[in-house]
Amino acid sequence: MNSYTPETISKAVAAICPDIQSYIVAPMVSDERRMWWELSCCILSSQVPYSLAVAAADAIDHNELFYQARVTQESMAQRLIKILSNPLLVEGKPRSYRFPIARSHQLAATYSVVLQEAASLSDLVNSFSNAAEGRNWLVKYASGMGPKQASMFLRNIGISYELAILDRHVLHYMSALGIYSGESSSISSLSQYCRHEIVLQEHAKGLDCSVGMLDWAIWIVMRVANQNKEVVLI
Repeated sequence: MNSYTPETISKAVAAICPDIQSYIVAPMVSDERRMWWELSCCILSSQVPYSLAVAAADAIDHNELFYQARVTQESMAQRLIKILSNPLLVEGKPRSYRFPIARSHQLAATYSVVLQEAASLSDLVNSFSNAAEGRNWLVKYASGMGPKQASMFLRNIGISYELAILDRHVLHYMSALGIYSGESSSISSLSQYCRHEIVLQEHAKGLDCSVGMLDWAIWIVMRVANQNKEVVLI
């Protein structure tokens, strides 16, 4: 039986961090369409497989809903519900999206509040003085975006690699290393999220890796480990 100790997992993460940092770092996304795709995918990925969220975001993007003439929030919600209620092709197989109505209303509300605040999503993002301010705004005003989703969005569009994405894989990793003692696999409170983020940032410094890149490394290693049914963390 293969047994993966916390030390083994940590060494695997540290080993791939340099490769991730050299491969993934990219300039900030400035394309409005790409920004909306990333934001949609972050909201759609909550409690569903990432591949399904990508397929859902692709379907919305294909219909170009966010780039047409402005529509009311309710009209946007109904259009989104129609798209997300249809089967989505994921890895060659039709799949149903789990929360078509709830996520459609969240996306429509976010679309509405973004355009109330700025002329476009890219204008809104560019108005933030720093990543923390951007995350605070998104958590407060963007429906369906908690601190994890907001951090992921800002990282994926290249705003900052110093925000942690504390998903279940990362929290499992932190728990195995003894640097997270919470029982929850998700953290919804921004203040609590920031406290645990600081802990992971310090861990990242010890590996000479930005925390945004460390997240990617942990996600890769933990997914591989968890796919092995014989994994034991002791």
